[in-house]
Amino acid sequence: MTTGTVSVTERTLGTISPFMFGGMIEHFGRTVYPGVWDVQRDEARADTRDAVTRMGVRLLRYPGGCFSSDYHWRDGVGPRHERPTVTETFWTGLPQRMQRFGADSRLASGAEALGRLVGPAETNAFGTDEFLRYCLDVDAEPFLVVNIGTGTPEEAADWVRYCNVDRESPRTVTWWSIGNETWGSHEYGHDTPAAYGERVAEFARAMRLVDPAIKLVAVGLPVSGETEIMGSDEEGLGLTTYRARDWNSGVLKACGDVIDLLSVHWYFPGMIGRPLDDENDLLRLNTSPDQLADILRDTAAFNDEMVPGRAIGLSLDEWNRMVQFDDHLGTNHPLGNAAFFAGCYNALLANAERTPIAVISHLVNCLAPIQTDDDRVFGTVAFLVAQLYEAHARGTSLAVDVESAVIDVPPLDRLAPHAMTHGDLSSPRRAPALSASATRHGDAMSVFLVNRGVAEAAEVSVLGLADGEAIVRWVDGPDLWAVNTLDAPETLTVRERRVTVARGRAVVTVPPCGVAVVTR
Repeated sequence: MTTGTVSVTERTLGTISPFMFGGMIEHFGRTVYPGVWDVQRDEARADTRDAVTRMGVRLLRYPGGCFSSDYHWRDGVGPRHERPTVTETFWTGLPQRMQRFGADSRLASGAEALGRLVGPAETNAFGTDEFLRYCLDVDAEPFLVVNIGTGTPEEAADWVRYCNVDRESPRTVTWWSIGNETWGSHEYGHDTPAAYGERVAEFARAMRLVDPAIKLVAVGLPVSGETEIMGSDEEGLGLTTYRARDWNSGVLKACGDVIDLLSVHWYFPGMIGRPLDDENDLLRLNTSPDQLADILRDTAAFNDEMVPGRAIGLSLDEWNRMVQFDDHLGTNHPLGNAAFFAGCYNALLANAERTPIAVISHLVNCLAPIQTDDDRVFGTVAFLVAQLYEAHARGTSLAVDVESAVIDVPPLDRLAPHAMTHGDLSSPRRAPALSASATRHGDAMSVFLVNRGVAEAAEVSVLGLADGEAIVRWVDGPDLWAVNTLDAPETLTVRERRVTVARGRAVVTVPPCGVAVVTR
């Protein structure tokens, strides 16, 4: 058993936004139909809605994602029988477009069939009113993404008017994103940084003429080291490689005075073309949230450099684990992934002051923590970790000092020939075995402990708690590869026990790849 110490300090890292616990609902594959919406009954699925509530989702992003760049909101409002069925959506044609830049052979070989699978015909049974009613039902803030690809500023302004002024919808909407991943040549409306930023400013003027109180998010890239991303060339016909700083600076110069947040997306490790199936894979996955913490810190600092005095924060409005195309149809997260998801929340808490929004993508089916078939539902280990953090990460984030062993993290191997990855996966690295965060809400303090090692449990001394009895909750299961399933939805579960805090110290055992929260 390894040992370590986590000391809670009095240094505050910011107020924790409830919108840190967001999820995305996108018209993609089985996410909406039948994941969220019961097609036969023409209503929201009660079991999925209950799961969303139990998970503690506090913000919902809709209708994408990439789907939003070709979505016209008027198709999804009004009498149901008058709404059009749209057979050619963004996702229907994506595989063909991806062939232009060397996509995975699986995509290239079955482009049409795969496009129909992830982008079935859109009936528009679930539209703006249904989404906003869903937000009310699960007590989540709506976050709408406007169509900057095939839409217009006037169309976006009319959507704001429909929701916030004419009040034809079930509730108003404060948060709006202008586009999605517009840096990429896969996206409708992709453009150069300056041209996209000018387009954002144009949309912002039109939308705020309708409602000056709305909050706006523009599309950025994660700044850390020399991050690069494939995007369009100036004619929009080929490819170029953007340094994240170049993209963000061009965008912020054009619209930094009118936006409230800059969006970044982060999926780890990316499309490597195979499952994560051994302990080396788990080590690489579970230590990767260090990269996310750096991205959030460095991107916010770059925003300050580009737009002094405005403190433009971040919307991490897509994040998750991604490894292969099949994940986009449906996935599962074994117990050994608990440290990854918990580490991501620790990274967010460390950057709480500048990251008010974070959205796991997707929420239902696809890469999601909630998985369904036609009439059953279960939560993966990501669901259980989200529950733990949402229940206890309230109030103020506190800095912690961590002392622990350092572990050797091997390279990620066996990558597909055309793997699309985030960052350097081919170099070994070293990382602390423990990750931690702490929060204070009123008189209650919670300390989150993550053991990133795969072989041994960690005995952690937690310092800085008030004397008395504390409760420890952790995610438990038979082994690192155990999963919940439709037939066995409680193989993984959250357990709890009590520990004594004496002289400000409690001793907590955290299982390999595990997460525990101590509440006092």
